[in-house]
Amino acid sequence: MYVRYGRAGRGPAYVCRTDRSDYAGPVCQSTSAAEVERWVAEQVLLARQPAALEAGLSAAGAIEGQRQQRTRHWEQRIERAKYDADRAARQYHAREPENRLVARTLEHRWDQLLREVGRLEDEFDRFRRTQPRVLGDADREAIRQLAERVPAVWHAATTTAADRRQIVRRRIARVVLAVEPGGDRVEVRIAWAGGAVREQTIRRAVRGYRHLRDGPLLRARVAALHEQNQTPAEIAGARNQSGFRSPKRTATFTAGMVRRLLAELGLRPRMSRGTDAGAVLTAGAWWLHARARHLGVSPHTLPGWRKKGWLHARQVGGRGGPWAVWAGGTEMSRLRALKECPRVWANRDRLATLRVPASRA
Repeated sequence: MYVRYGRAGRGPAYVCRTDRSDYAGPVCQSTSAAEVERWVAEQVLLARQPAALEAGLSAAGAIEGQRQQRTRHWEQRIERAKYDADRAARQYHAREPENRLVARTLEHRWDQLLREVGRLEDEFDRFRRTQPRVLGDADREAIRQLAERVPAVWHAATTTAADRRQIVRRRIARVVLAVEPGGDRVEVRIAWAGGAVREQTIRRAVRGYRHLRDGPLLRARVAALHEQNQTPAEIAGARNQSGFRSPKRTATFTAGMVRRLLAELGLRPRMSRGTDAGAVLTAGAWWLHARARHLGVSPHTLPGWRKKGWLHARQVGGRGGPWAVWAGGTEMSRLRALKECPRVWANRDRLATLRVPASRA
């Protein structure tokens, strides 16, 4: 996977699309880099904490004990090979000189055993060169002092992204991702430089509720609370306490998010306590989600029109209340023309004429 940098305001992503680039096939997998990098950074800093560091140093001591056992095993093999070679040498020198056939056989065996001794000594030498240096007391104390400074260096304003990458690359050999197709889960596997492995399933931002693994459960709970005559604000509070998160991984649900979800479910939001629903909808007024269905557009489209000044709407009950849309008289004709007008630069003048009249804005 490689890094793909998006447009301004959009963070980078990890993408595997070689099959698509070379053979016009589908994209293998992709995910936002933010969630992955945040978790990996947490693991790097956790590994530097005193408890984890002491555990690592203890593990290094255990590894040193294992290395000593392997070293002793090599020494024993070489010692046995030398003994066999010395024995073959004694047999060769003790032969009868006139028996040439026996002499050639013993000489050949002695030569083979000497070559085996040389091979074992070469392999033992390579083994010792590939082993890390033994940590002394001074080395351990220096590691502890440096580890205490890493979090401060990581969070310092003067530390650049390149500096953080250097810190990560000294600790991590590679990171392997497995993205759930069409879902919000990513399996992350960290292979540390020392050989240890850490695995975790993290959640990523997705485009809609249909991509959430617990999306059906979330919809069912929201519908159940709606049947209990709870308002969007009350439903949002209940969902926040239950641990559910939105597709975009925002910290909390809001009343507006719940109203949009209710609109997708074809449900009309309950009014705030003490509000008379019949008194707020005057002639020619519609609830925003109902007008979206009538126009045949997504409930997410009309809030965008409202922000751009293409829709005449008002919020009922103040901040956090539902939106009512005025669509009487010729307003519906204007909204239908707006729906059919392509959002391209060539139509900029046409779109300007479809804005809400100043008398209604």
